Amino acid sequence: MNCPHCSAPLAVDAKECGQCRFSTLAIRSILGAEWVRLERLTDHLSVLSLKEQRHVEIILDEFERRFPQCFFAVYLGAMPQMITSRDLGFWLINHGAFHTQQMAKRNDFGCALVIDTQRSVASLTLGYALEAHVTEGELNQLLIRAQGPLSRHRYGLGIERIVNDFGKKLKSVATRSLPGNSLTPNPHGLDGLGLQTLRAAHRPARPSHKS
Repeated sequence: MNCPHCSAPLAVDAKECGQCRFSTLAIRSILGAEWVRLERLTDHLSVLSLKEQRHVEIILDEFERRFPQCFFAVYLGAMPQMITSRDLGFWLINHGAFHTQQMAKRNDFGCALVIDTQRSVASLTLGYALEAHVTEGELNQLLIRAQGPLSRHRYGLGIERIVNDFGKKLKSVATRSLPGNSLTPNPHGLDGLGLQTLRAAHRPARPSHKS
């Protein structure tokens, strides 16, 4: 696996990155350890038009129809200076309460696309069940293909390109067996990010994750 912050190779059981010192504890000290409600589309600064929002929802509907085990969440907003889109994506995968109207989804099969609208950069973070099947290089290629639209603030087109390209990648590995779940095509630190923490009493039960 790779460090969520700097992409340096990282041992699965490593407590922190030996290159940049990133750790789960470090990002929790900034954003907190509470679960947050994560909608499929969070446009914190309203950079998408209503038409674009509806189109993105259709794109996400189609993705989930093809891969019903998976959940794809898109977050658009300006990152605080101390964190990157990769940092937030990693945190959301581990602290986001992924859900749809139909069913709760496991974070292991979650995909968090975070677009920093101020820096015009994006990151795509995968749950642990998915990251074993998609390399860091392949994710980077997906993001590079969308960099043109994102740099021109055509966020809807950029999102569509990333979701569709990622769907093609998942389809190409769908025949590989995943234990018990094969892929079948068919607080303070959150101020300014527009994310809402969940009450502990309403926190959904979910499987434990690697730190």
